[in-house]
Amino acid sequence: MEKILLILLGIAALVLALYLLKFLFIGAMVLFAWAAESGFVGVAAYFACWFFLFPIMICGCIVSGAVTSWAAR
Repeated sequence: MEKILLILLGIAALVLALYLLKFLFIGAMVLFAWAAESGFVGVAAYFACWFFLFPIMICGCIVSGAVTSWAAR
């Protein structure tokens, strides 16, 4: 019984991780497009934020990707 519960929990965690990864990539593309509108300075700031503010950029990309995906529906 415990193994079945752990397998189901693992599958649920995998599905959640895939959704978060999808939102991360969508959000990264949206934020990159927004930064690219400012030219080289925006793109340089975007990559600097990824280097210096990595955990914040992960959260920001997931949130912006989720909002963008939900707004498109």
